[in-house]
Amino acid sequence: MHPQHLQHSSLASLMLDRTVDFSWEQLGYHVKVDDGNGESSMKPLLCNVTGTARGGRVLAIMGPSGAGKTTLMNGIIGRLQVDAEHRLDGCAFLNDTVFSNRYKKLVSYVAQDDIVMGKETPAEALYFSARVRLGLSVEEAQERTEDILTRLRLQKCRDTYLGIPGLIKGVSGGEKKRVNIGNELITNPYVLLLDEPTTGLDSVNALRVGELLRDLAHEEKRTVLCTIHSPSSELFALFDDLLLFAKGHVVYHGPTSDAPDYFASVGYPVPPRTNPSEYFMNLLQLPREELQKLWDAWEAYLASPAAANNLSVLPMGETITTRSELLEKHLADKQGASMLIETVELTKRSMRLFLRDPGSTIGRAVQTIFFAVLVGLFFFGLDKDAQGVQDRAGALFMVMMNNMFMAAMSGLASFPPERAVFLMEQGAEAYSAWAYSAAKSIAELPFQIIFPTIFTCIAYFMMGFVETASAFFAFWIIVVLLANTGYSFGLMCASVFPTAEAAFAAVPLVFMPLSIVAGLFANTDRLDPYWIWLNYLSFPRFAYTALFTNEFGKIGEICGAGNPCPYPSGDFVIRLYGFEDDSWERSAWVLALFTIGFKVIGAFSLWVQGRAKAGNLRFEGRLASRQASPQNRGASPRQADYLPTPATEQEAAPAESKPDEKVATPANQPEASQEEGTHEPIEENEEKAF
Repeated sequence: MHPQHLQHSSLASLMLDRTVDFSWEQLGYHVKVDDGNGESSMKPLLCNVTGTARGGRVLAIMGPSGAGKTTLMNGIIGRLQVDAEHRLDGCAFLNDTVFSNRYKKLVSYVAQDDIVMGKETPAEALYFSARVRLGLSVEEAQERTEDILTRLRLQKCRDTYLGIPGLIKGVSGGEKKRVNIGNELITNPYVLLLDEPTTGLDSVNALRVGELLRDLAHEEKRTVLCTIHSPSSELFALFDDLLLFAKGHVVYHGPTSDAPDYFASVGYPVPPRTNPSEYFMNLLQLPREELQKLWDAWEAYLASPAAANNLSVLPMGETITTRSELLEKHLADKQGASMLIETVELTKRSMRLFLRDPGSTIGRAVQTIFFAVLVGLFFFGLDKDAQGVQDRAGALFMVMMNNMFMAAMSGLASFPPERAVFLMEQGAEAYSAWAYSAAKSIAELPFQIIFPTIFTCIAYFMMGFVETASAFFAFWIIVVLLANTGYSFGLMCASVFPTAEAAFAAVPLVFMPLSIVAGLFANTDRLDPYWIWLNYLSFPRFAYTALFTNEFGKIGEICGAGNPCPYPSGDFVIRLYGFEDDSWERSAWVLALFTIGFKVIGAFSLWVQGRAKAGNLRFEGRLASRQASPQNRGASPRQADYLPTPATEQEAAPAESKPDEKVATPANQPEASQEEGTHEPIEENEEKAF
């Protein structure tokens, strides 16, 4: 729908009526590392970080590479790996409500890399997000799309391919970044997190992105957090609040305008006519001894009365809710799409992208015609004699191998280009992995019927197979089935293996041994007893037996009277090859079951990967063991306002939570085992686990 058709569309649907603070408390992340002497220890990447991104403001997280900026963002949204060798401690909150899986849809994350479908347009990408992530009707999704295109100034490039650098020409880097922001903004989140949103952009486009983030916070009352490396002075001035990181420790957290005065008070004044952001970045890369002074100064500040005026570091109270009427009201608009809508939209996108890639379609058509003609010429005009039996067996094997292997290669190549986009969308929980797998199969099905049909029409009559309608259509059904089985096998391998290289190496490794026991090279009887089990795993065998029993079961008499030969009839040949217990109908059904099985395994693999990418928030279970914040440990005058109240695990359990239920926690009770002002990395046996 063109923008002039929606001139009366309102942006009011994207405005929030309330702001939400996004806070994190005593967040720590430790990973197990080997010291080279056979011993391991837990290395801290985040060291008890506490802070707040205030609603209606932009918080910039700055620090050198390896400081922990991205680790912090991934930690507060549950995307860090957590297991025996990776430990995440601490809690996160939306206002005074613990941030749980229930409220993940209220927080959106924009990755540093602009991962997009190269041959999709901004309008199509935004419409797709509106349909599958919100379940909006067609008219509502179109209106929301136009709102976002107008809001992000993307109307001029609405129908231009997004492009892939070096491969597909498309929109500019700034426009692509705004499209990625739009994909998250279309869900109308309370909190928007962005990882290095200006990376790779020139100063003009970087400033435009910064102005957009400021407008999203100030005009639409969103909470915006972004990591940034080295902003220009103009871009730096757009940020309301600042969080400076060095080696996993906080050096400063508060209003951007107050940062120069703070550093001047601790002995590091910003020189005249110097970009403050550049000066701060230089400070954050000082030797560890100098950084220790900055860490100590920050802890001293947190324990001082001056911190009482810094809203970014105010501690959470002792009473926390597990449900909030405000959040629940906003969550009601984010129920998402049904499985049917997800499958339909994913199918439409897959079909659209497939048709926009004529190279693969034309290439597959050329391959099909070439091999059909080639096999037809090699086995042209097969005779009904002893030599013809051997030739027919070989020709049927080549038909099976060619169609199945070519389809498997096609399946292998179809998913890797979309893997990054799929994982990104799974991280955002945009749609079900099962819907994606079903849509992929539905979109490709017409082509997996057309190409085998072309092959059959050319090769069947050139080779002179049995010229009856029943034999021809049975042959066609079998070729279509085995092609779909091969495609499903290739797609399964592409889904299961983490890289395209591993998948391409695995397919021949599995396919070739199973083809050896298909029945042409090794008689069925010689596989008994040690290799007979391969008969049940070899899907190429079922494809071959289907073709074989169809052809020789309908060929009738081979050698007539007066023409003695070792093969009197087709049934005799079937018994000779050990296929007397098989029929083409039974083998066709088995192929269909293999196809379904491969699709289910592939879909399950995608589902597992999707769940891992989406992450899991575990903050709710840690409420009962919250630690005191640095402010409270430092005898701040505010301590009297936050008296510890004991809590039990049952009080913090998600299963018993109700809207606005208050959970009292010992958040402000000083820990006797921790010393004030200590900032060295904490060893594993000293770390408090939540």
